[in-house]
Amino acid sequence: MLRKYIAREIEQWTKGGLLEPGQGERLLADHDARHKGFSLSGVLAVLAAVLFGAAVVALVASNWELIARPFRVFLVAALICLSLAVAVLSRRKNAPWMMEASLVAGILSYGAGLALISQMYHISGDETGFMLTWATAALVVSLAFSSGLAAIAAGLLGLGLLWAQIDVFGSGSVNTVEGRAITITLLVALVSGIAALRSRSTVAGHLVVILLICWLLWAAHGLLGIEPKIILPVMGSAALAVGWWPPAALGGFVEKHGWVTSYGTVLLLSGLALLQLDLSNPSLLVEMIMAAVILLVSVLLLVLSGGLSPLVRRLAYFAFAAETLYVVSETLGSLIGSSGFLFVGGLVLAVIAFIVMKIEKRIKADGELL
Repeated sequence: MLRKYIAREIEQWTKGGLLEPGQGERLLADHDARHKGFSLSGVLAVLAAVLFGAAVVALVASNWELIARPFRVFLVAALICLSLAVAVLSRRKNAPWMMEASLVAGILSYGAGLALISQMYHISGDETGFMLTWATAALVVSLAFSSGLAAIAAGLLGLGLLWAQIDVFGSGSVNTVEGRAITITLLVALVSGIAALRSRSTVAGHLVVILLICWLLWAAHGLLGIEPKIILPVMGSAALAVGWWPPAALGGFVEKHGWVTSYGTVLLLSGLALLQLDLSNPSLLVEMIMAAVILLVSVLLLVLSGGLSPLVRRLAYFAFAAETLYVVSETLGSLIGSSGFLFVGGLVLAVIAFIVMKIEKRIKADGELL
């Protein structure tokens, strides 16, 4: 998709005289040389590694009683060492997808080995300790090999650690154990961010951002007693401010109307939705004021970022349409009945679709991208 977009833009620039004939082909050739993109063989290698690891675990589990304990430990350790050895050889042979597949198999084998050995020797522990140990191993592998898939695995395991911590401690009163758990989870998130930057994995980076957002919600609720419906709009507003006016100190790391703006939009709209849904027996006036705030925020997002960020534009459209239907349901739903509400709702959506079509045409006429 990115290459197709770049090729289309280069064609337009060449037709407009911004590029000399032949420069576009050289630009595309340079892009292709530095970005290998999707590799079917690589994806199949990773899937094969996952299936192989699952098959070994299933084999050991199904013949558990027939295998001696020392041999069980040796089998798991050998599988992990073999995966790492293949990864090292693949890296030397410049076969990145084979290296990634081997590392995935090694990380899966390590997690399975933790579970199997702890069960076999009746080692005491809980889910949080298991997830922390597994995530630490994935981080070590990712940092050692600059592996994108290992960084993704570390991000997923970090999320698993977070949910395990929440399940253990919940949202109860503050204590030193919970404070230690919050600190450990933050460290895992920060190291996962380093692994994502080192491997240049966009997916891993997004997982780290999601992990940090969830961690902040948990920490704010657990340590300060702040509800998510309060912290989400604050976080979203702060992210939007940074996305709209990136500080010079960030050195270009944050692009104007880029991914930070998209996250800010999701957080702000989610927080406002939680505030609206959590209103207890509100009056019609309070509901309409809250609805007006959400509608105004949607319009503001469209005005400031709608022309430059397709994701923000679509989120704003969705929020505006959903809030309009909510207003219609609260004001007219009980008066006109089910069939009447469906008719009015359809009419409202048709009007919104017409307005959106006009906005999109105006954006295209102004030269912005859809």
